[in-house]
Amino acid sequence: MNESTSHPISPRVRFASDLEHHRKNSGLSLVALGTRMQCHPSLISHIERGRRPPTLDFAEALDHAFQLDQHFTTLFRQISHSPALGWFARWVEEVEPQAVILQSWDPLLIPGLLQTPEYARAIFSPMTPADQVEERVEARTRRLHIFDRPSPPVFLALIDEGVLHRPVGGPAVLVQQLRHLLELAQHPCITIQLVPVAAGCAAGMMSAFSLARLRGGAEVVSADSVLVGDVTSDHEAVARLKVRYNIIRADAHSQSASQRAIEDAVTTWAK
Repeated sequence: MNESTSHPISPRVRFASDLEHHRKNSGLSLVALGTRMQCHPSLISHIERGRRPPTLDFAEALDHAFQLDQHFTTLFRQISHSPALGWFARWVEEVEPQAVILQSWDPLLIPGLLQTPEYARAIFSPMTPADQVEERVEARTRRLHIFDRPSPPVFLALIDEGVLHRPVGGPAVLVQQLRHLLELAQHPCITIQLVPVAAGCAAGMMSAFSLARLRGGAEVVSADSVLVGDVTSDHEAVARLKVRYNIIRADAHSQSASQRAIEDAVTTWAK
């Protein structure tokens, strides 16, 4: 497809296409290219097929392997700064992959990291240009791959109980999403706790936010609202949100009680 057409391909699709093109034109199998790049052939296959996002290290290794002048590195940076991904591109590409502990609070929705494609699509469709919806859905749902790592992060998700009664996308989409939550809650690194509506939770009414502790001890936060989002490692901002998170968690149901509430909601919505 020519990028001058009225429907140019995204940098992510271009990256995958160019990877396959350069590999085959060089007469290299996945195994041979993996040996040259010192990575597993399955990683190359997943990125080539668009199933996994590339990393900066991977892009640089491709440029070196094919003796290109930052071709793939440039495409990677275009992916990271794609308007369709929005402000959280830095969080997705730079923070989450380096995190050892992730904590999130969501007062209105299932957290993005745990959303099904259908649930995410229902969120994006009303307010996103049609040609960007699928890119945003894929960017959101592929984040779950961080739990496929040999040493995945610990993820503590606090969610307002009201999401169980908010049929985003319709009852069928919500039921599928809640069942997905129950499955994810079985992962040893994922803890999901609901904060009861009766708690009031004044500390959490301002916005959703996330905290991350990275390898080496650095801490980063992200916070978003309708009009703006931000990612920062500012010590004061991190400290404020850590205090707020602890206040919210003090009102949360236990993990087992939260699971029972989700199961009850599935039963109710599935009728």
